[in-house]
Amino acid sequence: MDFRFTEEQQRVIDLCKELAKDFRTRAPEHDLNRTAPEENYAILRESGLFGIAIPKEYGGIGIGFLGYSAAIAELAKGCAATANSFNMHANATGAILQHPDIPENVKQLVVDLAIKEGKLMCTSVSEPTSSSLLATSYTPSLKAEKVEGGYKLYGKKAFCSMVESSDYVYLYGHPKGDPNPQSSIGFLVPIDKGRMEGVTIYDTWNTLGMRATRSNTVEYDGVFVPNELVLHQTDQFLNDFIIRGANWAFAGFAAVYLGVGLGILEYSSELLTAKNPKGFSQPQAFHPDSRRRIGEMAAELHAAYWSMMYAAWYSDTYGPSVETFHNFLKAKHMIAAATSNAARSATIANGAHGLFKEFHLERMVRDASTAPIMPPNIDACADQIGLLTMGLNPSEACPPMKVEEPLFVPTVKEEVNS
Repeated sequence: MDFRFTEEQQRVIDLCKELAKDFRTRAPEHDLNRTAPEENYAILRESGLFGIAIPKEYGGIGIGFLGYSAAIAELAKGCAATANSFNMHANATGAILQHPDIPENVKQLVVDLAIKEGKLMCTSVSEPTSSSLLATSYTPSLKAEKVEGGYKLYGKKAFCSMVESSDYVYLYGHPKGDPNPQSSIGFLVPIDKGRMEGVTIYDTWNTLGMRATRSNTVEYDGVFVPNELVLHQTDQFLNDFIIRGANWAFAGFAAVYLGVGLGILEYSSELLTAKNPKGFSQPQAFHPDSRRRIGEMAAELHAAYWSMMYAAWYSDTYGPSVETFHNFLKAKHMIAAATSNAARSATIANGAHGLFKEFHLERMVRDASTAPIMPPNIDACADQIGLLTMGLNPSEACPPMKVEEPLFVPTVKEEVNS
């Protein structure tokens, strides 16, 4: 195992660290007003980062998922909402480029759109009835109807981060009339920042944290997708998108929340070392309770960091597999727990000063509240980790709740490498 970053990886990581300082200056305004950080997306484009998830052989930056994970974590320290949203662009481009069933000419089209034309893309998988606790609820119900020259889409997607700022949306629809609920078609939908005919965006996103992601609900009522933007079809959606594509499907989110946790740790340390209580010659940081809380935060987040780096390195080295999926689940669980614990400890350690909106910490604490519920939910991670650790096939586990009809669950296959 070699976790040392290449010169190119380190360059991108350092660039994201610098951009985060700038993004942080505008983060409070976007958070307060629930506005999309459009200027940040423009800066990411101008900085050449629209190709961050695209392999070098296609003309992208080519830093692998290891380099990407470290870079997006740095970006999240400055503005987590920007990082969480831009992760959707990386999700779309990265997932499409690594998928073995998507034709090369379609991949090249996606590359040209992202790099040559500077088009922003997002991924939209969740629907109003999806639950981060139940993987099977992510199978698409949005209907895809075959028409001359392509498809028309009907239905809703929810939690669609950055959709209002995007030119294209990567999503899955269910072929109309297909009895298999796992059957799905991947599309790159031209949306033109929500201005396309047949697209309606509902402003539902008024939340505790991650407010500037603008993760609204989108209704598709006959929007047309031409054949050249039809990506591929599968009868095993969960195995195809979530297990085989675990790095982009959910591990990118984990890296973002790792950055949130590390940002909380760094900023808490700054506040505690700068605060001198009246009557004492040393800063608050010397208090044993402050030392203990910072120490616990550092230990948990350090372990979470290396769990994430190992999972990313394993993914880059060995490709998609059940073991790769297993590693990312463990990293996601550790990051969700460590970041949640850090948010709680930082609030206690910094006292009332940490609650004022003028401080960067208050926003990060709210952003951290979504770490355990971002798919896969922390409980769902633990459940799947337990099954895989004991060598059990998740498809043989009974559904946790009563289902409306016989549930089609795909077998977890080792052949995901193929």
